[in-house]
Amino acid sequence: MNIVKVWVDAAHVYAETADGLRAQYAFSEWERLAHATDDQRRDFYLSPFGIHWPQIDEDLSFEGMFRDNGFTALQTV
Repeated sequence: MNIVKVWVDAAHVYAETADGLRAQYAFSEWERLAHATDDQRRDFYLSPFGIHWPQIDEDLSFEGMFRDNGFTALQTV
């Protein structure tokens, strides 16, 4: 899966692939992200497998994010 962009707004985290597929999660679905400040939510880094928020020790996988958004035929590169 070739993720080219990850961003957050006040309520969600988004990811986009090189093919233009987008997935999102509401912060309210994860307790740590739901209670995090905007600064903590913006402080993330990407790994080959997902997103990590070091200040709140939370991880989301790209595979799960896209699968939960209905994309089942994605292949990890």
